[in-house]
Amino acid sequence: METMPEYAPSTSVAHPSRAQVDAWLTGLGSHIGENTPSVEELRASVSWRVTAPLRAIRARERLARVRSGHLPVGLGTLSDVSSLSASRAALHQRLNQIAPHLLGPGTPVGPGEPSLEVLLGLLCRAALADETLAKLWLLVVGVSGCFPDHALLLGLSRDAHGLSDREGAARVLQHCGVWTARFRSNLREIEVVDDRVVAFVNLTGRFGFNSGVQRVTRETLARWYPSGDVQLAVLTEDNTGLRALGRSEIERVIDWDQSKSDDVSELDDDDFPLVVPWNTTFFMPEIVSGHGALTLGALARFTPTRSVAIVYDTIPASSGFSVPRLENHRFTTYLSMLKYFDEAIAISASAAEEFDGFRSALAAQGLAGPVVTSTLLPIEHIPAEAHAGDEASDDLPMILSVGSNEPRKNQIAVVYAAEMLWRQGKQFRLLIVGGRGDTGLTQIGDAATALQSAGRPIEVIRDISESRLADAYSRARFSVFVSFHEGYGLPVAESLAVGTPVIATDYGSTAEIAEGGGCILVDPRDDDALTEAMGRLLDDDTLLATLHEQIEDRHDTSWDDYAREIRNVVFVSKGALK
Repeated sequence: METMPEYAPSTSVAHPSRAQVDAWLTGLGSHIGENTPSVEELRASVSWRVTAPLRAIRARERLARVRSGHLPVGLGTLSDVSSLSASRAALHQRLNQIAPHLLGPGTPVGPGEPSLEVLLGLLCRAALADETLAKLWLLVVGVSGCFPDHALLLGLSRDAHGLSDREGAARVLQHCGVWTARFRSNLREIEVVDDRVVAFVNLTGRFGFNSGVQRVTRETLARWYPSGDVQLAVLTEDNTGLRALGRSEIERVIDWDQSKSDDVSELDDDDFPLVVPWNTTFFMPEIVSGHGALTLGALARFTPTRSVAIVYDTIPASSGFSVPRLENHRFTTYLSMLKYFDEAIAISASAAEEFDGFRSALAAQGLAGPVVTSTLLPIEHIPAEAHAGDEASDDLPMILSVGSNEPRKNQIAVVYAAEMLWRQGKQFRLLIVGGRGDTGLTQIGDAATALQSAGRPIEVIRDISESRLADAYSRARFSVFVSFHEGYGLPVAESLAVGTPVIATDYGSTAEIAEGGGCILVDPRDDDALTEAMGRLLDDDTLLATLHEQIEDRHDTSWDDYAREIRNVVFVSKGALK
């Protein structure tokens, strides 16, 4: 039997007080007919008694937060947040949005047609009769204004199983009331999207930085967005739903400005409707963790929406020793979501093998997992005049190594090989460039400092713009990227893109990229082989010229090609029921 992950309440969201839940139940109790149980009857139910210990724990947590000053004392009830009419209007809007999908396209919707009370009763009856839980998922979204996670949906389904229409509807109100009060979602409006692909752009839309994942997201969706058949969405701050983007957030995705790389979205979730994918395709080119992964995993698991993800690597799991401990935890929550997806498109054949291994392991849980395919990321060659630097300023040939300070990147081997060559009398300089990564990892910086004190021409730059990085690639005689484990090996592609030969790892995705030419492959665990290869490229102009010719003759795909291939996968059979 599958074990469901437990929900850990967000520290940024208030737990509902008894008064809040009472207010919500009292305000909605009449919506399902005259025979609806009162609040007192609900509190006398078996479900209410069973969950009493959990509510007591939440109450103590809330009291502790009030005393510590992290939560205002005067939260009030829903009537304090908004008028009852506004709350009622928002509920009616949500129910009108889900009604055609639960009751059929002929369902009349609109103010007073049918009444909120009648509509709620009809929707509860239809959803509770659906054994797949798909309609129940959508009903929870409509009633609570939140996407349910696995635990909420399964708990509600079990609690309402076998009950009469009246009692089942009461359970819906009870469970959704707690959810609505906790996340104060009573005024949210929703838009059910069934005619466009919904694309998840959480980090790309909210932040201006442009890592490898964000670059894939931007390059792909910037080419899709003008067609009008893509709805961009980000997670709400409380991770309980997807919302539409504001204009500035859309621009971060489809018209990114490098000068605003430190830009952060400050828009309010309440200003935008929730985006509810239904019987369409949900496309995830990014990675997500935490409760957001549980929310989206439930969407993929229970709804008729087809789910497709771009996947990058399994390094936090298969090479977990090489990444910070928190990354391991985040990645496991990501995998707990991915196992319910329909398809996964890996960025290389090597990465596809890793995720296919994960998929095979899911048989032990009785799950099929996503169908795994691969589409190699592109290498879009840059004309020489677009990146040429001032060659006259380089008094020594430069070797370039690009990568973060993680041990997995194996830059210490490059430093060692450089020192061996300097001892042999070779004349060159070594430039190490890349993200800072974990500030506690100082091995590369310490080694560079020691060599600098000995007079060696070595430099480490951890913060660099994309234009300056492209210039460094163009100035280099060759680059070196001998990482132990990569999902793709972007520095190899970047170097080839500007016409600079590369010494690269002889297996995995880097070997896959190198197949087109322009590279020398070595075992990253063999220091002598690396030293020899670097020495050859320093001394042998003929070999270097041959590699340049190979780069010129490469037939690599462009971002246009990549976006087209991914689109062919994402848009095929859009909306097919599982």
